[in-house]
Amino acid sequence: MAASPATHRVDPYSRDKFLAADWATPTLTSTPIPALIEILDDTPAPPESPTPTYTAEPYTPLPVFLPLLFNQIPPTPTATSTLEPQVSPITRLYCSSPRIAIPDDDATGVTSNIQINDPGYIMDLDVKLDVTHSWVGDLVFTLKHPETDSKITLIDKPGYPASSSGCDQDGIITILDDEISSPVENKCASSPLAISGIYQPQENLSVFIGQNISGTWKLTVSDNYHADTGTLNQWCLAATTNLMPVLPTPRPTVIPPQPAAQINGITTKPQAMPLDCESRSAVDWAAYYDVNINEFGFFNQLPKSAHPDIGFVGDPYDVWGQIPPASYGVHAEPVANLLREYGLEAYAHRLLGWDGLRAEIASGNPVIVWIVGPIINGIPSYYSTSDDPLTVVARFEHTVIVTGYTQNSITFLNGSSFYTRSLEQFLDSWSVMREMAVTSHP
Repeated sequence: MAASPATHRVDPYSRDKFLAADWATPTLTSTPIPALIEILDDTPAPPESPTPTYTAEPYTPLPVFLPLLFNQIPPTPTATSTLEPQVSPITRLYCSSPRIAIPDDDATGVTSNIQINDPGYIMDLDVKLDVTHSWVGDLVFTLKHPETDSKITLIDKPGYPASSSGCDQDGIITILDDEISSPVENKCASSPLAISGIYQPQENLSVFIGQNISGTWKLTVSDNYHADTGTLNQWCLAATTNLMPVLPTPRPTVIPPQPAAQINGITTKPQAMPLDCESRSAVDWAAYYDVNINEFGFFNQLPKSAHPDIGFVGDPYDVWGQIPPASYGVHAEPVANLLREYGLEAYAHRLLGWDGLRAEIASGNPVIVWIVGPIINGIPSYYSTSDDPLTVVARFEHTVIVTGYTQNSITFLNGSSFYTRSLEQFLDSWSVMREMAVTSHP
């Protein structure tokens, strides 16, 4: 099978133009959307002030989260309820938006609390951080749950000791997740922020697994060098819990793949619509396995929804770079489900991991992956509707097909050409939507 060029939603433009035009001045909306999210939004208070309390509802309306991407904090909903007993694990998002200054050159720092009154034992825990600071290498973040006397360091002066002064760039909007491929400590990007995407924390959040979610959670941020200041805008806990203490299923062990592999013979055609890169990737991927699918036919059979895990969101001819409920695209699950209807072995993944991706390529199977733009850094954001689960979305969501790798690079089909990028840059971009992929193996 011989390869040929393709086109896709990305116009030929430079990285600088992309960043200047699309990250610097986003177009935001403020229309409320329903969400399966619980929010706590504290007002600034000294550390000795009483801790606010909050009891979450299973389904609570959430003001649109888009402004959170750029430090514009929405109004605070208030709600209390008596939770029904859980019959299966459930994921909730608990957030505090203190907007408190981080004292300069003060190892004591500032502490923000989230009080959780829900029942349930932790099966998985992730942390989102939103911080404005002019030199993030000065910062140390710790998370403590006093009821269980558990404490970990989330980030410890990023960029240090690789640089003697740490990361000298601005701003953090990131999600910390034990199961992602790359650690946070050495991240330091010039755009869109010093640290964005999803990364491993300095110390594992798994220390909290099996503990009761209820009680006070304390995030402490300290600045450890003079001359730069900042603000803790918001932080969130994304917790999957069950009424009974149940440990999550261990991830399968992946046999270390060979150091390099390359797949040849993937063919393609120009993309038909501005926002249907997922359909174009799917039919190109299917053709590699000798299953011929019409791109319009595939797109028309995708379910349509306000939630990208359920179906395609919006108009395929709309403007690229928005987030749901605006026109956006579709995530891995509906794509894999439809490919199986055509008789293909296709499986959706979150947190596939670098070893898992390499294992697929080494076995001769290309992989559809969800990245940001032309493989650049991006900002993750939680999203849901009232009826569907929490997911992570990002502006300029895009798909490419990975066809090869070395120890330091990856090769992928993106529109009209094959490209090679550094492994680090690929992992940064792939992390933003939690290493989402479609593969030929479960």
